[in-house]
Amino acid sequence: MTLQAALGNLVSRERNIEFVLLAASAAFTLLAWRALEAAAFAMPAGSGRILAQFLAVGLAGHVGLRLVAARASPQLYAAALLLTAVGLAFVTRLAPKVAQDQANWVALGVALMIVSAAMARQYGRLRRYKYTAALVGLGLLLATGLFGTTINGARLWLTVGGHTVQSTELIKLFLLVFLAGYLADEADVLSSSRLRFAGRTYRSLPYLVPLALTWLMALASLALLKDLGSIALLVVLAIASLYVATGRAWLVAAGLALLTFTAIGGYFAFDHARVRIDVWRDPFARADGAGYQTVQSIYAIEAGGITGEGLGLGQPDVIPAAPTDYVFSAVAEELGLAGALGVVLVYLVLLLAGLHVALQSRDRYGSLLAALTALLIAIQAGVIIAGNLRIIPTTGITLPFVSYGGSSLVVNFVLVGLLLGISNAAGENAQS
Repeated sequence: MTLQAALGNLVSRERNIEFVLLAASAAFTLLAWRALEAAAFAMPAGSGRILAQFLAVGLAGHVGLRLVAARASPQLYAAALLLTAVGLAFVTRLAPKVAQDQANWVALGVALMIVSAAMARQYGRLRRYKYTAALVGLGLLLATGLFGTTINGARLWLTVGGHTVQSTELIKLFLLVFLAGYLADEADVLSSSRLRFAGRTYRSLPYLVPLALTWLMALASLALLKDLGSIALLVVLAIASLYVATGRAWLVAAGLALLTFTAIGGYFAFDHARVRIDVWRDPFARADGAGYQTVQSIYAIEAGGITGEGLGLGQPDVIPAAPTDYVFSAVAEELGLAGALGVVLVYLVLLLAGLHVALQSRDRYGSLLAALTALLIAIQAGVIIAGNLRIIPTTGITLPFVSYGGSSLVVNFVLVGLLLGISNAAGENAQS
């Protein structure tokens, strides 16, 4: 990179806008720390260091993007960091002993986001490895199912070097690469009801075989991992990708039918799935057992009202899985409906920014990759928020950037880096 190019990046209009937007993350974190102290909450040891580390990491990420993705959309990193600020505040509130760990994961995630953004400037190379990504994802899924660690009834973790890694977070990354690459190659065929070749007419259904394998992966995730969240995420992502690539509603209908069929089959075949669905239907019937955390989540959301109890003043910690599965309910209790809707709106900003990157991309693969990446984050957020609100059964997946957990946080930052790299490539092409 020449000196002139480096100076041009430092005065990037997009990054200047981003710098202003990042003030929201800093302001929220500072106010959250002050609110917790005012509530006489027992802050974790080294809380000042955690706060300073987060602010420094946020600024370092901004500087890094000025160097590697100067023309990328300014909303992507700003929205992700604001959600991360909310997550760090509530992890500190709900699980203070692991607040420093969460801050460390944020630092690693931001660093890998910069690496991902730099590499994604040549995202077209990923297209060559679509089937490799599918095979690696399938292998990782099988390894988790056979050798993984079961926590809370679901087998989602692999133990590596004494540390647990949620392998499903990596699986969705490999699935994303496969779906984008495959649909970029075959979207024209799938968008037509029939295929003509050498004077004969063939149906396009054979081209759905690789996508049918995605459904089989979802079945395997239910059978081996005993997890409803993974199947919902995999299948809904596949359905969304088909619609984005082809615009054909019948493919969406067929995908929803498969999802319904699989859920019904899982209900009768697996005790874990049956308990989740029964609790969803009537949590109060099992309020002393399996339905306890769902009931407490309902009470927490109701107690929050419009403006909330105040950060540090509620009782969301009575929900057993509040830092992970039910962090949205904790937000709703202490920040109220206003705060909860604010979190949803930030996810919508992130989704719309990602879809705008897809529209800006000049090639089909980049457009699909950006759209599916944005949809993946949004679908995951939608699934767990809907579970907290008892619209659907609860799942074992985490709320992106907000829930406690290193695997999820790091992978989602990598996804944002991917979007930033694609956006930067589109911005540079528009200027040339």
